[in-house]
Amino acid sequence: MSDEPTAESPPPAPPAPPSSSAVSIAPGWYSVDPQTNAQAYWDGEHWAKTRHWRGTGWVEDSPETVAAGAGAFAEPGSLGAYRLKPPPPRYQSPSQPPPSMPQQAYQYQPQPAMTRPMAQTTNGSAVASLVLSLLGFFGIGSLLGIIFGYKARREIRASGGYQGGDGLALAGIIIGYITGALFLLTLVFWFVVFAAVHNGPLAATSAQQNGIQECQADVRSVEVAVTAYDAQKGTNPTPPVPWSATTYASDYGPLTSGADGGPYLHVPPETTDYVIEYDSSGNVWVAPPGTFEPSFDPGQGFDTNPNACAEAVPG
Repeated sequence: MSDEPTAESPPPAPPAPPSSSAVSIAPGWYSVDPQTNAQAYWDGEHWAKTRHWRGTGWVEDSPETVAAGAGAFAEPGSLGAYRLKPPPPRYQSPSQPPPSMPQQAYQYQPQPAMTRPMAQTTNGSAVASLVLSLLGFFGIGSLLGIIFGYKARREIRASGGYQGGDGLALAGIIIGYITGALFLLTLVFWFVVFAAVHNGPLAATSAQQNGIQECQADVRSVEVAVTAYDAQKGTNPTPPVPWSATTYASDYGPLTSGADGGPYLHVPPETTDYVIEYDSSGNVWVAPPGTFEPSFDPGQGFDTNPNACAEAVPG
């Protein structure tokens, strides 16, 4: 029997193409950028949304973020700033496979991409902030610790979860303020101590030492003037009147006068911290301030008592 078509029976129709409903794409999350741990969600018809790994979990991007770049759903295969390819198809009707497709391919069920999350790192500025704040370094370390702490917190917030260490940065800021305050208090304490020492008993001792040295220098000056007077005139100078507060300057007249070869002494010694006197025998002695001795006392002579100035100058 011939298989040739006859006029009575029309030729058979060609087989229909596979129905588009026979092919579908499994909804799910698919990796779109392994470097940034980004995934996109295929809802069966188009890419619907994206998400990123943020250190401890997946966080879906906001619509504004999805719409950035080319714009969400601007064109097939596009989602935001990502240029996406459709995920592999899943054939739900093995009875209508595409021609020349192996049978085992009909059962293929793609799995959503499992992207390994990026490990969270500790911000270096946060560590530096804590270390510098603890060390202090005379206040400089505290200041640097505070600066690095604020810098670290900004960087951690900007990293979107990829960097950790916010607690370290906060601790560095707090400790920096504490150590800086302690440093300032220490400076104030030592300033007060220095002022107390400068104006206290030690300062008084220092002032007495200066007075003793000035007394000794004035005694030597008067002795040199008396010796020079005697060397030129052949006799020691004689105070015109007995020593007193009112006659003190005039009693130094023979030595401070410019007559007969003078002056041998420019001005009389001061009487604020001590009194220096002389007599016609060439003796020079020291008395306490406000004391004017009528005659020489060997205990007050500088040559016989090296401590005469120390005993005369008030302590």
